[in-house]
Amino acid sequence: MPDDVYVAPQSKGTITLLELIESRPDLSSLRQALEEPAGQPEPTGDKNHHETNSLAGFLQAFATEATWDFTFFAPSNTAFDNLGTYWQTFASTPKGKWWVGNQLKHHYVPNTQPKASDFNSTATRVQASTYGYIGAQVVSGDLVLNSVSTVTEADLPVTNGIVHIIDRVLDPSAQIFNEDLPEQDQEFIAGSCTDPDLPYC
Repeated sequence: MPDDVYVAPQSKGTITLLELIESRPDLSSLRQALEEPAGQPEPTGDKNHHETNSLAGFLQAFATEATWDFTFFAPSNTAFDNLGTYWQTFASTPKGKWWVGNQLKHHYVPNTQPKASDFNSTATRVQASTYGYIGAQVVSGDLVLNSVSTVTEADLPVTNGIVHIIDRVLDPSAQIFNEDLPEQDQEFIAGSCTDPDLPYC
């Protein structure tokens, strides 16, 4: 954790998302992706201003005791390996760091804890914090997301949340747009249009 990042005190017995990630050798690539860009400002041409491509905000959020329900689909080392060799170069660029942050947001489902047992062979979709959707379906006994990513380990508990480990990174550009697919039962996400009666929808 960078020295200048504040982390709020935790209640006794709390297990944060970051603590789970750090305890799992198979999530070391995810941990490295969170840590490596921290504290690397990019010049903007203005000597008084720099754009920070740091993911320290994710470190801070993941290390904070959640007071709400959530689910996180954690990409394993295999998931990052499946991105290919181009990833190794792209991830270190300013655009690559932005891409990593955008991907991680799409792996987070706020206010709801869908367990593996909540899914079946019927294709459904879950809304992520990006407001985009993740497709989900049980295929040959495995929970598969977006028809490509398999949940290799499910229902890992953390404080007020659960974690599912997956073998492919979920790309928001591959979100499920099919409105005919049933939506998984989940709590309302602020800013989303799951309620068409809202004035901003």
